[in-house]
Amino acid sequence: MRHIRFGAAATAALLALSLAACGDDNDGGSGSGGSAEDSFDIAFIPGVANDAYYGSVACGIQAVAAKSGSTVDVQAPKSFSPTDQIPILQAVIAKKPDVIIIAPTDSKALYAPLRQATSQGIKVVLVDTTLEDPSLAEAQVSSDNIEAGKVAAAKLVELLGGKSGSVLTVNLSAGVTTTDDREKGFAEGIKAASGLKYLGQQFSNNSVQTAASIVSATLAANADLTGIFSTAAFNTEGAVAALKSANAASKVTIVGFNANPPGVQQIEDGTVAAQVVLKPYDEGIAAAEQAVNALTGKPVTKEISTGAVVATKDNLQSPEVRKYLYSFDCPKA
Repeated sequence: MRHIRFGAAATAALLALSLAACGDDNDGGSGSGGSAEDSFDIAFIPGVANDAYYGSVACGIQAVAAKSGSTVDVQAPKSFSPTDQIPILQAVIAKKPDVIIIAPTDSKALYAPLRQATSQGIKVVLVDTTLEDPSLAEAQVSSDNIEAGKVAAAKLVELLGGKSGSVLTVNLSAGVTTTDDREKGFAEGIKAASGLKYLGQQFSNNSVQTAASIVSATLAANADLTGIFSTAAFNTEGAVAALKSANAASKVTIVGFNANPPGVQQIEDGTVAAQVVLKPYDEGIAAAEQAVNALTGKPVTKEISTGAVVATKDNLQSPEVRKYLYSFDCPKA
């Protein structure tokens, strides 16, 4: 039998129910198809609790674990920060799982505790985010965030339709590899567009209120602000609130990076013109597959990159977009 245990908050409990249901569908009530010697204790530490993106990653991990009857124990920090994530990681290490699949919340701060894990013989696989020095990991699985940032820039330029003006990026915090790369790709793409002035990035430090303040101040200082790129859900929420407060929503186009239910709602109600959608379920599958390969002595692919699509009101109901919208409900086998 598979046992799925979740730390942090009520939504994580809902995810546990979803994963348990998926497990029942996968094995049809007769156990997994794997052998006992291929059954492992897998710990998954996402970047933050209550985020459907990581719910989709967890579903992918469970889909692979179900094939061998492996356990999946998810422990999520309450905020996307090393301060909250490191104590959880240390508690997980003390349980001595066979492998830890983790989305590091800081490219430097998580290195030492993860080195502690590998020194005790625990395998490590990085998913979504990575480390400045990822050599300790068996594999790293992530989206191509630089390319996704370029896709966001191209979409914003298309949506602006030749309008001139200033463009701002609201980012999370420095040192998060995924969002750093998104801004890097976006900056490259937007600087190549004619008629647009790139104001660079400002950091919200994971705060909706700070993101709103950044956008409000930028509006006050730049009357020609015409576009905002948000690298994550916190920033988008703050940007939407600031534009609404300033009665500027019709003048400034937002391209975000969030296919969680609130992000989908932002597309539907028109407060966000487009959302870049990654493929977290595919990430979870790839991470778990490489973890099992490492544990069973099979060849491991050290780096795996997954793609992205762009969701707008026009294509939101299309199958190729809907299948990648983030959710705690695992796809049925």
